[in-house]
Amino acid sequence: MNSVAGLVLLEVMALGVPVVSTAVMGTRDILAAGRGCRVAGDDPRAFAATLREVLTDTVLRARLSSEARQHAQDWSAPQMVRQMLGFYRAVLARRSNR
Repeated sequence: MNSVAGLVLLEVMALGVPVVSTAVMGTRDILAAGRGCRVAGDDPRAFAATLREVLTDTVLRARLSSEARQHAQDWSAPQMVRQMLGFYRAVLARRSNR
């Protein structure tokens, strides 16, 4: 993942800014869950239509804003540490069951 593109998305999402983007390269991992964002097609008209939808629908924008904050938290350093610890604990548990 291109860490710069992913970090930029997570930074704006942490501020509650909904994201409209294409899911390419570094953005794909962040946008995969579909939370706090709208993934637009590569076609400029599709992108514009998606952007217009988010800008004009206040209910959608509020929901995406809330989702964006939570999604960014899911990628926080403490959360990543918890996931890694869970992974290592599972590996150790499997090894001890052999």
